[in-house]
Amino acid sequence: MEKLYYTGLLFLNFAVLNIILSIILFIISLVGKRVLSSPYIKSRLFFISLAAPPVVAAFTVVTSFIPPFFVKLHDGPMLCVNEPYCYIFSLIPEFPMFSGAVIAAVVLVLLSILYSIVSFGAYFRMGTVINRLPALSYDNGMSMDRVLGTGGLRVKVIDTPLMISFVWGYISNFIVISTGTLKSLSPDELKCLFAHEISHYRRRDNVLKGILLLCRNTLFIFPHIHYIFRWWKETIELIGDEAAVLSTGKPLDVASAILKMQNKSASERDWNIEQFATGFSAAAHTETLTKRVERLVAINDSKLVPGNARCSFIPSETGIVTVLIVMFPILFAVVYEIDPLMLHCYLEKITSLL
Repeated sequence: MEKLYYTGLLFLNFAVLNIILSIILFIISLVGKRVLSSPYIKSRLFFISLAAPPVVAAFTVVTSFIPPFFVKLHDGPMLCVNEPYCYIFSLIPEFPMFSGAVIAAVVLVLLSILYSIVSFGAYFRMGTVINRLPALSYDNGMSMDRVLGTGGLRVKVIDTPLMISFVWGYISNFIVISTGTLKSLSPDELKCLFAHEISHYRRRDNVLKGILLLCRNTLFIFPHIHYIFRWWKETIELIGDEAAVLSTGKPLDVASAILKMQNKSASERDWNIEQFATGFSAAAHTETLTKRVERLVAINDSKLVPGNARCSFIPSETGIVTVLIVMFPILFAVVYEIDPLMLHCYLEKITSLL
């Protein structure tokens, strides 16, 4: 029972820290959404706002297993460098609903895990169907990249009159496009569409979206999480539009393709691709659609320069993910350098709890 209690206490720490951080960052994101103009900066703000709370909460809980170690100050007392975070709530007198709060945290974490399993199970089932789609090819022997500007990416075709286009896959990426889109868009509009999709591929937006799905699922019962996720998805479409303009130099063709692609609503599609894929045909709110077209018209009228607000000193989303991936090995390396026995005790403590 003691192990179950402390496991529940860890879940409570994770849930509370995650909720508090997510609310604070949601407020910051809401302000940033209104005052920032650069889609590049906004996308990174929304990404951090969604990814940071569960990562920081998990990092804090994981590091709570490290045995405390002390440093002797010069002519002073011993300073405890690491206070175990797993006892934060043990410092608070147990209130009548404390046990209920622990149970609620456990239920939330378990539901989040179950929700993620079900969600990504749907991704793999959908992926099986998409992988079987035929590849787009030309009988005249001309290079598809030369004709459409696909950037060397594989292109697969869905035989449907609906207008669909998206990038699929976390590891092996390819573009999926419908026959309806190929027939309805002009050659210039198709080149704009593929330039947009290639932008998603180069930014690794599919992988980033998968990471954010996991982060969103940790607090999926809270509405503000879904708002941040939606803002990020809308912002990367603005970035894709600007990339298409920089590649083709035809903002009005990009706008024309957007309007044509929205002729068929997402509700008419058989596949729920929007949850996992990024693409030109992603379901858009009316406000977002209007904003995309207005930005493209402003670029055409030379009132806005595409890509003029990129800030190289702000890490990209992929850079942020790289830092987070490297953070945990560095933690173990630091602990090992301080005291190899401490790392052994750390792992033993985690094993004993599990």
